Amino acid sequence: MKRTFTLSFFLMVMVTFWSCSDKIDIPENVLSQPKSLTGLRKVTVKENMVFGETAIKGVVTSDAQSKNIHNTTVIVQEEGKDAAVLLQLESGADQYPLGAEVLIDLAGAIPSIIKGELVLTSLKNTQVKLTGKMVSIAPKVTNLPTLLINAGYWGPILVKLEKVEMSGGTSGILSGEFTLDDGIGTVFSSILPDAVFSSNQAPDFVEGYTGILRIQDEKFFINPRNLDDIQVGLKELLEDFEAASSSVYDVKTLQFKTGGWIVDGGITANSAADLKTGLQSIRLQGTIDNNTRKGIITMGFDVKAVKSLRISHGIYPAAAETGNINPTKLNVEISRDGGNTYSLLEQLEVDIKSTTLKTNIIPVNAGFSENVRFRVVNSSTPFANKNRPRINIDDIMFVF
Repeated sequence: MKRTFTLSFFLMVMVTFWSCSDKIDIPENVLSQPKSLTGLRKVTVKENMVFGETAIKGVVTSDAQSKNIHNTTVIVQEEGKDAAVLLQLESGADQYPLGAEVLIDLAGAIPSIIKGELVLTSLKNTQVKLTGKMVSIAPKVTNLPTLLINAGYWGPILVKLEKVEMSGGTSGILSGEFTLDDGIGTVFSSILPDAVFSSNQAPDFVEGYTGILRIQDEKFFINPRNLDDIQVGLKELLEDFEAASSSVYDVKTLQFKTGGWIVDGGITANSAADLKTGLQSIRLQGTIDNNTRKGIITMGFDVKAVKSLRISHGIYPAAAETGNINPTKLNVEISRDGGNTYSLLEQLEVDIKSTTLKTNIIPVNAGFSENVRFRVVNSSTPFANKNRPRINIDDIMFVF
């Protein structure tokens, strides 16, 4: 039977664990000056305890810029270790960016248990100094039983749950308290109304949910730092235009790896001259006043929750194209209504002198449950014969 994991059950597990273990006596003077965050996690908090001078390194895992944490709170984790601690500073935490390594002097800091978790209070900002080094902390992929047993040892480390159902929140957006269910049990997640991503639509299911492990009274939370911590589906999906072929410029639908694409005024091109990654690319042309050769490639399907597109393009290196004095351009357009209407997302200029493909990254920022599709239009000025310059297009990457 699934259950919500509470602190009382966690403590029962911990008592059982320690009753079967040998107690290790650590001298008091060592406890008052831990040399690492791992050592700090072993300190037994006592009344009126104050730390001596220390030099502990940690990496900032909280994201003050995204505002899903109080502005005087910084969370630091030991690099390469499952040990973290919450620092309560005297002023704003925005001077400590996500991923920054810091050197912490705990002199005079007071360790307290607040709502079930260890918090270091009475810290001045001058005691937490940036080293100038940036470190990427990978989240610990875990499950709820493992999290339950180890939360008290780890502290507020960065964790990740996979394949999670979400429920709760406020009015269908990413704000308020959510329940996370991984099929074994449930924990909670809190997103502040002032978080910069709180107005985004909340998903019902996520492939991966990353956040900082918190204990609040008798409840366990995994609180995301920013929108990137919530992975709705695949991280990336590549269309390489390798799975079908056509040498006819008239409009047709080709079944590529991601689905059916309408290629109108283009062919799949694999000559030595065509710019491409792999075996072939799309050579897109288009002819004015020819309704079967408009110079457009269009998705015949939707994708959900696209954050950005990466699209590679280059000029077909014929004399007319490389000597063209008029603009050679592509319009990348988006539809949010199943292909009924399209609007311009970004216009790209094609480098007619380059002999390699150029890749552009285009922001999309579709909502978690929002279906979108795209088309790429050859919007170049046509030649006198009404044909547009030929452009090679390859490797469209959807980033989620």
